[in-house]
Amino acid sequence: MVVPPLVNHATPKLLARQWLQAYQYAATFVPPLILSGTISNGVLAYLATDIKLKLLYGAAALCSWCIIPVTLLYFEPNVNGAGKWKVQQLLKEEGYYMPEKKGIMPSVNVHTAKPEARKWAEVVEMRDIASLWARLNAWRFRVTALGVVLSAVATCYW
Repeated sequence: MVVPPLVNHATPKLLARQWLQAYQYAATFVPPLILSGTISNGVLAYLATDIKLKLLYGAAALCSWCIIPVTLLYFEPNVNGAGKWKVQQLLKEEGYYMPEKKGIMPSVNVHTAKPEARKWAEVVEMRDIASLWARLNAWRFRVTALGVVLSAVATCYW
């Protein structure tokens, strides 16, 4: 919701700072929500005696959990990685530097972009990356909302 005004009115450097802050801040509250939603719905699916409840809670757990592989396998090496690469490019003269990823696990504080994503980031504007990031995140939010609805239906049915 806030990305369109930022994209339309912020300078590239300001947008880079704002995008990076939003991206890094999400890592503090999204993983606990995903894990708690997945675990609680998984436990409810396991404990349910009715097959409809098992399916509803199981689907809700799957909706929550599927955010993890999508994030790790698609978002990080592509749009998130491109965003971090572009931020470093834009803020380089101000001394901003982000180290390369070491090991397997990605982090919001290290580069994770594939070479193709880095090349793409170099030829597009920060507003293009931020807009794509917002559009793609909207789909993750919809999947999560579907999980919430499925869990609520199961709870009301119970």
